Amino acid sequence: MIHSETYRIRNFEADTNGKLWLPSLANYLQDAADRHATELGVGVPHLMEKGLSWVLHRMRIDIHRWPDLSEEITVTTNPSGEEKVYIYRDYRVFDDDKNLIVSATSTWLVFDMAKRKLTVPSLDIKQKFEPYRNMQHFDRASQRYPPMPTLWQYQTEVKARYNEIDQNLHVNNSVYFQWLLEPLPVSYLQVKTCSSLDITFKAESVRGEVIRSLCTQLSDNLLIHRLENERGEEIVTAVTSWV
Repeated sequence: MIHSETYRIRNFEADTNGKLWLPSLANYLQDAADRHATELGVGVPHLMEKGLSWVLHRMRIDIHRWPDLSEEITVTTNPSGEEKVYIYRDYRVFDDDKNLIVSATSTWLVFDMAKRKLTVPSLDIKQKFEPYRNMQHFDRASQRYPPMPTLWQYQTEVKARYNEIDQNLHVNNSVYFQWLLEPLPVSYLQVKTCSSLDITFKAESVRGEVIRSLCTQLSDNLLIHRLENERGEEIVTAVTSWV
């Protein structure tokens, strides 16, 4: 019912402070989810046989402590139910002493590869998640985001590269976690630590596309982020907390 993966943090997965990098954490969560979905018979290879795939819609992560370089951590994950078009999945990250250091919840959707749009999960997919319907789960990310500012405090542009494209032929979700941080001053990132993140994926981006990463402080410890393409269309919205 619950899948477990153990990882040792490597030097290219850590930031300048020797802590696990946010995009690396996103990769760990995604990897554990992928492996478990494959075990359940609804992994990406299974869905692609039907011209379908998974896309991450929303994720909330709460970081109680960032693990250090070379530290060994264990990621556990399990589906936490399904509702209409949504499939829910929770994550827990433990250190070597079994302390809970990260908790996260996510919402997934099924994506039609040919039509490049979302579709309703079929009955056979939903049935795989039925045993998890009444499982204890984290509060799901459902709060509305604060209004978008008219002026942005920090901004920069990034370009989607070939090595950032996944099997769905669009930018992998973990890349967006990195793009959120790009506009922030180095001085901010070196003295502040992200303690939570709530991110929603609105649209896909593809290789060669130029994306604007925008960010503004809502308070001393709260930031709002927006990723948009050159046409001004929203790709990602996120709110992060820092200490």
